[in-house]
Amino acid sequence: MSENQEKISETIEITNMTCKGCARTLENEFRKFKGIDYSVSLPHKNITVCYAPQQYKREDFEKAIESHGYRIKGKVYD
Repeated sequence: MSENQEKISETIEITNMTCKGCARTLENEFRKFKGIDYSVSLPHKNITVCYAPQQYKREDFEKAIESHGYRIKGKVYD
């Protein structure tokens, strides 16, 4: 990825992130994404991701979060 690509920042709220282990799990998962910056906040129950939209989509991050059993605030689940 070129350094001059424009990046966007999004915050994804997670409803059932309750402990340091949860935050660590997501940190480990997000390390797999190359070329992004991220910050997991346990007190705010969210993750902020800064990424190039040419490289990733928000859905990529949501799927990564959900793959560990966490839920996205505002998303409807069956």
